[in-house]
Amino acid sequence: MKWVFLAVCLMAIAPLAQWLRRNPNQAPKIWMLIGFLPFGIGEFHLYMAIISWAQWPGYVKGIEISVLDILTVAMYISLPRSGRSLPFRLSMILYFFAVLLSALQTPVPMATILYAWQIARMFLVFAVVTKACEDDKRVAPALLTGMAIGLCFEACFALWERFGLGVLQAGGTLGHQNFLGLMQHFVTLPWLALLLAGEKGWFPVVGPLTGVIIAALTVSRGTVALLGAGYCGLFALSALRRWTVRKRTILAVGVASLCVVVPVIISSFNARFHEQEEEPGYDSKYDERAAFEKAAGHMISDHPFGVGANYYVVAANTGGYNSHAEVAWTVGSESANVHNVYYLVAAETGYIGLITFVLMLLQPLIVAFRCGWRNRHDRRGDLLLGLGMSLLMVYTHSYFEWIFVMFQTQYMFALDAGLVAGIALQLGYWRSPARNTRAVSRVMAPPRKVLGN
Repeated sequence: MKWVFLAVCLMAIAPLAQWLRRNPNQAPKIWMLIGFLPFGIGEFHLYMAIISWAQWPGYVKGIEISVLDILTVAMYISLPRSGRSLPFRLSMILYFFAVLLSALQTPVPMATILYAWQIARMFLVFAVVTKACEDDKRVAPALLTGMAIGLCFEACFALWERFGLGVLQAGGTLGHQNFLGLMQHFVTLPWLALLLAGEKGWFPVVGPLTGVIIAALTVSRGTVALLGAGYCGLFALSALRRWTVRKRTILAVGVASLCVVVPVIISSFNARFHEQEEEPGYDSKYDERAAFEKAAGHMISDHPFGVGANYYVVAANTGGYNSHAEVAWTVGSESANVHNVYYLVAAETGYIGLITFVLMLLQPLIVAFRCGWRNRHDRRGDLLLGLGMSLLMVYTHSYFEWIFVMFQTQYMFALDAGLVAGIALQLGYWRSPARNTRAVSRVMAPPRKVLGN
């Protein structure tokens, strides 16, 4: 049956691309669907594996293709050709080759190839979003709207888990509270930036509010702390750019909301810690994260070039690293990755992989903040600050989680990084000084732009 599904998807690419060329006004609907799919793709199983390693303990279990990939290829074919170079391409290519290089270090090279294929799919999404966003100002609002719908979709599932099923730490369709908590950073902060900038409509309000609801339902310390830090940091940046009555009102409403939300969150944390203490075999002195990091540290010391991407769990068990670090043999621990994506990348792809990985992460972050701050009188600059803050929170959260290597998270990273690159190209971030001077001379007092106009 899966081969029929694949055949239908592949045959649909050309007709869809032709339809989009004839009906360009329909493109935002497809972009909205693409923005939603990272949240719905797993629940509705909108992907298949050409080569399936269902029993593999790594985080990638096959050569997979999703509906999102199909839509991206169709979008690429429908877009006009451009001779402009792609931002951030060098760091992404270097990381891709670092992953491939790690295949030489593992006894199961195919496991690394599975992850390399996943990265290639993410880079394709990034490239297409960048190009489309640069040429069409409707792309950014459509993608963000789709993401907000996806986050609301997750919030509904999380509410059902808490109040319908009695699950204390809700994970939505993603299956784990930390996974859901990390994913919401990609969506809530860009919408908060637009809300502060004066964007009208429901989604600028719904996006940040949904983030607060999800953080409360996950009962995750990292999610709650980083959501608060991201909101406060972004508000401070926005206030420094320009203080308005709207921001004063949002500040007042936010402070009032805290008086209601904080007691609920504290009560949830107390219930969580009480539940943990009653679990059989609970040891208050055992730190699982520290034990995993100790195991990963020994692995990096023994294998400075890595053990191979998508191979950490096997190496940690067969190499005795988990035993040496006294990782508790509890349900799931034997198949878990180190809870720190930077340790995980270093252990699997070595120091070369870690350096290229960090470089790949830093480039869109730096451009988002620099270009956003430069364009103080353009709402796209506010959006860039929101995207930059979202990436910063995801990177910080990833110091405590390994989830960044999952395909849903990498899809969201590709979408946000593509928005950063595309909007920066719109604003002429990479233009030569001479071209920028000519542009300024033609437009003495540019009006404040509205997202999507």
